[in-house]
Amino acid sequence: MKSKLNTKPVVALVGLGPHAKRIYMHFFKKYKVNLALVVDIDSQKDYVKDYLKKNNFKKTKVFTIDDGIKDNDSLPKDVFDDLATDCDSLHITHVIIATEPKAHNMYIEFALKNDINVLTDKPITVTKNMTSLSSIEKVRKQYYNILNLEKKSKASCKVMCQRQYHRGYEKIKDILTKVVNEYKVPITNIDIFHSDGAWEMPHDLDKENHPYKYGYGKLFHSGYHFIDLLSDFIKINDSLGGNKKIVDGDVFSKVFTPNDEMNILNIEDYKRLFNEQEIPDYYEKHDNPKFKKYGEKDYHGLLTFYNKNGFTITTANLNLLHNGVSRRSWIKTRDFYKSNGRIRHERINIEIGHLLNIQVHSYQSKEICDRGNNEESVGGLEHFDIYFFNNPLIDEKPFKEIHLGDLYSDDEKKEFQGYNELSREMFLFNFLNNKDCKSDIKDQALAIEILYSCAKGIHNHYHHKNKVEKINVRNEYTHRFMCKRLKEYSNNKYKTLITENKKLEIFYKDIYTIYKSMRYIPQLDSYCVFISIDDTKNTAGNLLLRTFKSKLFAIIYYRYLSYIIDYSSIYNIENMVENKRFFNFRILFPY
Repeated sequence: MKSKLNTKPVVALVGLGPHAKRIYMHFFKKYKVNLALVVDIDSQKDYVKDYLKKNNFKKTKVFTIDDGIKDNDSLPKDVFDDLATDCDSLHITHVIIATEPKAHNMYIEFALKNDINVLTDKPITVTKNMTSLSSIEKVRKQYYNILNLEKKSKASCKVMCQRQYHRGYEKIKDILTKVVNEYKVPITNIDIFHSDGAWEMPHDLDKENHPYKYGYGKLFHSGYHFIDLLSDFIKINDSLGGNKKIVDGDVFSKVFTPNDEMNILNIEDYKRLFNEQEIPDYYEKHDNPKFKKYGEKDYHGLLTFYNKNGFTITTANLNLLHNGVSRRSWIKTRDFYKSNGRIRHERINIEIGHLLNIQVHSYQSKEICDRGNNEESVGGLEHFDIYFFNNPLIDEKPFKEIHLGDLYSDDEKKEFQGYNELSREMFLFNFLNNKDCKSDIKDQALAIEILYSCAKGIHNHYHHKNKVEKINVRNEYTHRFMCKRLKEYSNNKYKTLITENKKLEIFYKDIYTIYKSMRYIPQLDSYCVFISIDDTKNTAGNLLLRTFKSKLFAIIYYRYLSYIIDYSSIYNIENMVENKRFFNFRILFPY
C-alpha cells in the first residue's frame, strides 16, 4: 500500500456513522487526509463535534441539515446554496457519501451539480416503500438521472464496491477473461451464495440504519456487492459475438421475509432461547407481531441469459441470506454494523462449460472484534481460497489452489485490517488521486438492471404473483465491452494510408466516442469512408469501411453513416457492424 496520496484532496464526508468511523475516518487518520467538512443531521450535531474533537479533527467544519429533510430526493434550495458556499470556501475537491442509503441521491446530485468528484456507498440509491413498484421504478430512474447529471458535470461519480479491488476476484476475472477469449466458450453457469449472519430480531426491525421497515432488506444491503459481481462476470461474455452473445435475460425470484421468520422463531421461542437474559418489553407487548411489506431477510433468484435466438447461454443462481448462522447469543441489541454477531460465509462457483470450474470458499466463524494471529484458515476472518478444476485442454494440472494471502505482499499486510479493507483503501487512493477508478457509475448499468428486475420479484412476492421478470441486458450503457468485441471487425486493409490523414469528426453517444471520416486517398485514387468507436479502454477502428471512386457516392455513404450515428442506438450500430450490413436502403430512403 502506498504511504501517501499523490495529490492533496480536500474532503467532505456526508454521514458520520459506524461504517464511516471504521472505514473512512480510519483512512483519513492513517493517511493524514484533509477532512475539511462533515455533513450530518441536526440531532447528531453535538455527537459529531465531540467525536471530531476527541479524534483530533479540530479544524473540520460541521454542517447539519434538519432531520425532517434527511430522506429527501433533493436538498432544498436554501440548504443546497448554503452547503455549496461552504464547499466553495473550503475548496472541497471530493465528497464521500456514507449516509443511510435513502439520502444518497440528494448528495450525489449536489456534488455533480457543483462539479465535485463524489464517491457513494452502495446501494447507489433507495427510497421508502421499496416493496412498491413505483419505488422500484423510481430507484432505476434515479440511476439514469445521475448518469445524465454526470454527463453535464466536470466531476465523476464512483460507487464503493470494494470487491472490484479485491485481489482474489481480480485474479478470477483475469482467468475467466483469458479462457473465454482464447477458447471462445462463454461462462455457462454462475452460482453465488452469501450469508452475513445478521440476526436482526423482531425488536430490531424498526431501526433506522438500513431499515427493514422501509421495504429493503438483503438485496439492497450487502446483496448489492454480489449483483455487482454477477454483472461483471456476465460482461466477460460480451467479448463473444454471434450466437454466443447475450442479448436478453430474465429472473424468477423467491424471498424469505420477517413474517416467514416469525413462523420459525416466534415470540415464545425468543423467550425460551434467552430465558436467562433480560427480555425487552417488546416481547411482552407483542405476542404475534406482523411485518407487512418489510424488507426481505433472504433473496433467492434464478437468472437466465439468452442469445438473439432465445437459446440459453448462461444461467445464474443468487442465494443471498441474512437468515444464516450467526454468533449472536444475546437478545439486547448492540451495534448492528460489526458487533452484533455477524459472520460472513461466501461461496461462488463458476463454470465455463466442460473446460473450467472456479470456486471461491470464504467462511468465518467469529466476529472482527475477535481477530487473532492466524486468520487465513477455514473459520478465520480472512479465509478466502480459490479452487481451479481444469480440463486438460486448458491445463494439464487437474487442480490448482490459490490462498488469498499469497496475492498480497508483506508490506501490504502491515497495519492490517483485512483484505476487504485493503481493497477499500486501494479504491480510496484511486478516487482521491483522481485516477480512473473501477466501479464508475457508468459501469453499474447492468448491475442496476439486474437489481431492478430482482426487486420487482420481491414486489411480486408481496402481491402473490409467481412471475418471471425480464432483464434489460442491452441498453446504451450495458454495452461496456462492445468495443473489445468489435475489434475483430476492424478493417486494417488501408490502415497505413488512412492514418496519414488524421482529420476526424467526433461524436459522443453515452459512454462511447464515435469518429467519422471521409478521406480522399491519393495512392488509391479513392475516397475512404468509415467510423471508429472508442469506449476509453478499447478502440474498434475503421468499421463499415467503404471505398468509392466517385465523390458523390462517397458523400451519400458518409451522410448515411451520419444518419445512423445520429438516429440509431449504439446497439443498432453494433448489429450493423457484426452483420456487415453496409447499406439499409429502407433507412436511407424510407419512402
